[in-house]
Amino acid sequence: MTESVSYHNQPFFYFYQKLVFLFLILSLSYTDIYAQLIITSPVNNQVLQRDKSGFANVAVTSYAYVPYESIELKLAPVQGDENEIKSFSFPKDQIKQGFLTATFEAKTGWYELQLTGYSTNGQVDVSAITRVGIGEVFLVAGNSNAMGLPDLGSKNSSDQVISFNAINKFLNTDNITVAPDEPMQAPQFAPIKAKDYIFPSGETSWYWAELGDMLNKKLNTPVLFLNSAWAAANSENYRDGALGKDAFNVYVGKPWPNRQPYTNIINTVRYLNSSLGLRAILWSHGENDAQQGVTEDNYFSNIQTLITNSRRDSGKDIPWIIARNSASSTLPKPYIPIISAQNRLIALSGFNTYAGPNLDTVQMPRPEQGHFENIAGGVQGLTLAASAWNRVLTDSLLKEIPPLQPDYAIHTGITPSKVFPGASFVLPFNFSGLPANTVSLQAELLDSAGRFTAIVGAGNQAPLKIQIPQDIKNGQYRIRLTGLNPILTGSISDPFSISSTYTTIDFINRLTAKTVDNKIELAWLIAAIPDLKQIVVQVNNDGESFSDIKMLDPVNGSDSQIYSYTDENDIKTSSFYRLKFEYKNGVTGYSSVYSIFREGSPANLIVFPNPVTKQFFYFRADNNIKLIKCALYDARGIEHPIHASANEIVGLIKVEPLNALPSGNYYLKVITETGVTGQTVLFY
Repeated sequence: MTESVSYHNQPFFYFYQKLVFLFLILSLSYTDIYAQLIITSPVNNQVLQRDKSGFANVAVTSYAYVPYESIELKLAPVQGDENEIKSFSFPKDQIKQGFLTATFEAKTGWYELQLTGYSTNGQVDVSAITRVGIGEVFLVAGNSNAMGLPDLGSKNSSDQVISFNAINKFLNTDNITVAPDEPMQAPQFAPIKAKDYIFPSGETSWYWAELGDMLNKKLNTPVLFLNSAWAAANSENYRDGALGKDAFNVYVGKPWPNRQPYTNIINTVRYLNSSLGLRAILWSHGENDAQQGVTEDNYFSNIQTLITNSRRDSGKDIPWIIARNSASSTLPKPYIPIISAQNRLIALSGFNTYAGPNLDTVQMPRPEQGHFENIAGGVQGLTLAASAWNRVLTDSLLKEIPPLQPDYAIHTGITPSKVFPGASFVLPFNFSGLPANTVSLQAELLDSAGRFTAIVGAGNQAPLKIQIPQDIKNGQYRIRLTGLNPILTGSISDPFSISSTYTTIDFINRLTAKTVDNKIELAWLIAAIPDLKQIVVQVNNDGESFSDIKMLDPVNGSDSQIYSYTDENDIKTSSFYRLKFEYKNGVTGYSSVYSIFREGSPANLIVFPNPVTKQFFYFRADNNIKLIKCALYDARGIEHPIHASANEIVGLIKVEPLNALPSGNYYLKVITETGVTGQTVLFY
């Protein structure tokens, strides 16, 4: 059976002559430059909170893009740790779905997480996360002397102390710090550098990097810090936020929006500590209230409300370690009402609060700028503050404090590769640690930088329906599933494209194709497609028409699935393939076209067709080429605006002038991460 290809049912064939058509065929090649296995969770340098016995569960989400005979997961200690190597073999049904989930219990230390796939032909593929830690996780809260300020002597940490180098706040034109009240962005972890931020609001490594190294040497454990401290925030500000009101900044005379600084504490616990775990909040605060003459009872009541409501709003019984803190450059002696209130909070029976250091003894008198400072050739105030915390954070205290750990894990499944604004599809998911369908979920759309964009689904039945907003911008996105009541963040999908240039969903998450002994081995990882009746593999070897070569029965429309086919025809020219989807309602759809090089192909970044007769042209840019900019100039050196798109055809960049160009020679400059190329383009 053959069928003609028209522009209506396959935009790939919008070409005006067979020569150009053949060039394009040669350019559409998916090779094995992609990894065949990936681990989406955990991420590199992530540290998980250990329990009182030193253990934590490592929940793993990973994807396989080709059919394997078996896949093994190994958690192996690194950096001289003598912990036990853990291994796990995935069940056959997960391997067929390409959606792999597992959970390990591991002891304090650093581990490498390695995923290995074994094919029937002897091929072995490996993917790894080089460092995952089991250790101590702390959230800092308080005022500016906890937040940190740059250029006051902060230091780098060793590679044992980790954080997320980003902030979620900015200073608006009214001199008010603004941070949103929305799901927090996906973290990327690394050892702390002196000038790094500590998410969500820490402005430098401050003394926390030093404290982390002290704890690591003393306890032999990885350490991770988050920092939600907020400059100029007094106890009344925290209380008001906890009561649902915007807090008033007395120094500027205007309120902070979004119930800050309280909201940053709550959302950090919800969106980061829910999956990382948490030993305690390190509370360093009091100087502002002392300067303002706040009474003991008011400070006590304000912070008690903060702690109580933070536990209610986060759904977590968070331990708090409270520093005694009241002195400053303007009040060089302890302010007894604040110290007494802090001691009362610590002493409250059953309140899950613990004594922190007495910071009023550190670097007094304070430097004129009002904060701790490592003074060159002088007092090392930051180091002294870190040492004060280190003295109280003993092994015995940590064994007394019940840490927070995730009760379960959410594993986010396979998405389509391309969708259009307003499209809907279904997304599989799995739980670890709880029965399925016991927790309500929301699906959060994250942009290419991991920032929250929109809620695109809700429910507790797998697969979860996803609805893409109509007004979404073109770009690369991912989906994070988050459990509600209490909130717990799950793993994040691999990227997919949303573009208004697409008219259908491309359910193929990944195609892998390679030539072995003149045979073409094809594998498709396909997202869940409900109501699918049949899949037909089609090939085109002559540039004119597709032929059916294999019919595949869909296994389960509610799950992703890997399908494979080997084309044994000994064809010398390049071949290209697509899938035809036949639905139960009679509708037919097609995948994108993918091709295999056999003889000849256009080189990367070389324009074709050249000469240009249709006011647009193409060039090939393999996935290892990172394009920065394309620019088109006429013979006089005048730049002409163009639209360059990678969404038209898989593997090609389409370049189209925004205005019709007269005949003549033009110069195309292509800038990539590795350099600049240029070539003459003739327009007829």
